[in-house]
Amino acid sequence: MALLSQAYGRVPRARPPRRAISVFTAGDSSPSKNMDVERKNLSECIFSMHIDGDSTDVYHPIYHYASQVFASLRQPSKVEVLTRKVEPNPDPPNLPEMEEKVKRKIYDLAFSTLKYQGLLEDMLSESGYYSYDAVIDENHSIIMVILCDMLNRKFVKRPYKKGEACIPYVQELEEDLLSFSTKLNASLARNRIKFQASSIECLLPENIRQRDEKGSNMPTYAWVNQLKTSVSEVTEALREEGFSMSKTWDGIQDMENTFALDGHCPNVLVFHSGCKEDLTSHELVQEGKLVLQDKTTCLGPHSVKQLLNEGDDIIHTNVGSGWTTAHVASLTTQDQCTVYGFGVKGQSRVDQVNGQMRKLEIENVKLIQDNIFDVQHTDPRFKNVKVVLVTPQDSRSGITNPVEYMLQEGDDASLLKELSQDNVDAEKLDELVSKHMDLLKHVMKFPKVQAVVYTTCSVFSEENENVVTKVMDYSNNARLPSKMPFRMIPPLIPLTPRDLDTQKSSKFLTIEPSEVMGGCFVAVLSREDEALSAADIIARAAAKGLCDGPASKKDDDDDTEETTESSKLKKKSSRTTPRGYPTAKKSVSARYLKGYKGGQGSAEKVVVKSSSSGQQKKVKPVRTASQMFAHHFSSDKPAQPDLQPYGVPLTQATISRMNATKQVRKDNSQTQQPKPFL
Repeated sequence: MALLSQAYGRVPRARPPRRAISVFTAGDSSPSKNMDVERKNLSECIFSMHIDGDSTDVYHPIYHYASQVFASLRQPSKVEVLTRKVEPNPDPPNLPEMEEKVKRKIYDLAFSTLKYQGLLEDMLSESGYYSYDAVIDENHSIIMVILCDMLNRKFVKRPYKKGEACIPYVQELEEDLLSFSTKLNASLARNRIKFQASSIECLLPENIRQRDEKGSNMPTYAWVNQLKTSVSEVTEALREEGFSMSKTWDGIQDMENTFALDGHCPNVLVFHSGCKEDLTSHELVQEGKLVLQDKTTCLGPHSVKQLLNEGDDIIHTNVGSGWTTAHVASLTTQDQCTVYGFGVKGQSRVDQVNGQMRKLEIENVKLIQDNIFDVQHTDPRFKNVKVVLVTPQDSRSGITNPVEYMLQEGDDASLLKELSQDNVDAEKLDELVSKHMDLLKHVMKFPKVQAVVYTTCSVFSEENENVVTKVMDYSNNARLPSKMPFRMIPPLIPLTPRDLDTQKSSKFLTIEPSEVMGGCFVAVLSREDEALSAADIIARAAAKGLCDGPASKKDDDDDTEETTESSKLKKKSSRTTPRGYPTAKKSVSARYLKGYKGGQGSAEKVVVKSSSSGQQKKVKPVRTASQMFAHHFSSDKPAQPDLQPYGVPLTQATISRMNATKQVRKDNSQTQQPKPFL
């Protein structure tokens, strides 16, 4: 091992133990000033640091926590796969309380390391930093994270600032990698030549590179909390602080400090992507008047609002970070509507979400820690629930900025692992689809529910329209006779002409990922009105002038009523257009069966039509096969010869009886005898 390492120009040396970490500040020369702290207390160093917007300002505590996130999400290396020494990853770390921009730097670095994991491991092996039989040790994660940051800095040495916290083992590994920077850079160049990549980003898979390009310039969205202020007041306050308002989204692409009103949601504002840092610390955001959230999560609450009536309650199946539940509650009347939120685990999480609600002055949200599948549909707490918002834990394949979405929605860090890979796990996708269908079936069984809004951040049809279609068919087939079926209605959000051109169907809303927003899916399942019949609905629409009044029953009575031959002739001759085939068949069948069962009707009655030459023409009525063989299934007396149904095969005895009583008819050469079966 030592000889191989010396051949590559590297002498192996022992690593310091990682149980206790010495932390000191840059500029301290006396070892006596060093202090030993446990890893769990390392967050104290972060709060004492000043973090600016420079991309090279990544310091040791961020390396430390990013390596823990990467270690819990990484894929097995090639050496581990070949030697069959794959060990399970540790659990994701629970980051201490820190500023959001610090968390963003930690997760950004970990996510970038996950995307370039294969390239980084090849560089370590080809450069000689790792020998061919090296065993992955506990320092592998921190080495990968530091190398990824060096790759982003193009192997430029990171400047140290006075007062910056330094961790000895991290500093030792960083200096060790810097000594191999030339060989590591040469290995990177060979990989770029091998794959003909003009940049480092071109080494990534096509779909991951396209997603990163779309998410890099994604605008920032925020919704106005109308319980504390109004849209006009917020826009006026932003103008006074130097923001300019544009009429369309196209006007904010090239100008910073610019915002516009969203075209789909009236209380959502769209800001330039460069306004993210300023808005995070803005007074409106700190006071709870403006909430930063991705637009894909705002379409569901506005769809729910359009379905609410006075006094209706709402169920939200997955609270998550609590911002979507708060958005729904802010669009309702506080004293007349209650929003029940599920999916909150632990009392500490409940207290955190309730604190957010108090900050936004929301009082009609009730968080329930029980699993929604354990809740009985007849629970009296949900007797007034009329609308359900279903936001399942989907694949998040439509998200273009995973780190930002994870921080806003409180998703698990495993989201970064799934979106850093090119392929899709088919087994996990099937498992998610099964969970979505079970959840949708469960909420549709609440007795008073009149509408269900189903939203995802996925681009897979298996999670979107396939789930909705299958569950709706299942629920309608399994429903009680007293319940009206569900039907899919068009989206309740105003759509632009561009949206209409890209829609797959008019029954649901599908938005593909773009530079404007991430991909999402919205479907609305509404139960048909139980109080009004079809005739009442038509009458109400006719009263409003939306359609003609209900059709008269006169024609139906004429079809079923027995009339004389002269009245039928008069009725048919007065028509200017022939009656449709189904109606004529129904009237003839009714007269035929009535005459047959009663035993008093005559033989088949011939309909007489007047031709253009003034001559009369006999036409046989058209009958179905069931009417032809009706006498075989009748419990009445056998039919008489003169009532033999038309088209039925006759026996020799029947023919002889009919010939004995056969009537002589006038010869008419224009009479057309129909075929036995039509």
